[in-house]
Amino acid sequence: MSNLGINIDEIESFTEDQVRSAALETLHIKDHTVYLTDLGGAFGYSCLVFCNGHHIHYANDYQLHHGTVETREALRALYIELLSNKLFTEDEIDQPLKSYDEFSRKDYFLRNYYNMREDYVSMFGNFNDQKFTEKYEKKTADMIPDSISFCYYPKEKAAFVRHHMELYLTLCKRRNEQRDDFEYQKGAFLHEMYNHEYGINWEADYDVLSCFGRIEYPGDGNESLDAYFDALKFTDTQRSAYLAARSEYYAHAQF
Repeated sequence: MSNLGINIDEIESFTEDQVRSAALETLHIKDHTVYLTDLGGAFGYSCLVFCNGHHIHYANDYQLHHGTVETREALRALYIELLSNKLFTEDEIDQPLKSYDEFSRKDYFLRNYYNMREDYVSMFGNFNDQKFTEKYEKKTADMIPDSISFCYYPKEKAAFVRHHMELYLTLCKRRNEQRDDFEYQKGAFLHEMYNHEYGINWEADYDVLSCFGRIEYPGDGNESLDAYFDALKFTDTQRSAYLAARSEYYAHAQF
């Protein structure tokens, strides 16, 4: 693995054999193999993640992202902590949720990391380019869609796609178990209020509540909070939690 002229595309194209041969240390974190290696240059002492022989490069982390961390020992500990919070075993997906943050991290894992365990074709691309579109349609014609990660897999990976969906439905089941947990719901709403700058957002309630299901936006600024609650089939607990979250947001927000 050369330290000269290395860039992110080269790093993400590394095979496991290439990384294994250059690794300074190998860790095993939640069904994933993590290689600690010196990439040189700006990337420096980094961690590269693999599972099922595939490079889960979206989960990689690099020294350049942690400029204030001074030693390799501290970086190693940080990588372990961060990866332990964004990677999950399948058994963990089926555990009761303690918070909305935990749900969000598991949701992100299933959508963005789990799918990389097999070769896939993204559903996104430059479809304004006719040549690209023609090549893409030919390539995906006999492939099957994965609606969790918005990609296509070869037909022989149908079992993997089914299992991916089963895992996501398991996570959704665990989320739905929290519908009448006031603190969980308030924390969820408050999280999205901060995420969507609730206090200065003209479509604040719509943007926040859209994170929890499909609702229609009236487009005239006269949206009804109760109408949104009804459309989402919110329980009394969820309705109360939303109002409590809004009060707490305004009590602490700085404009």
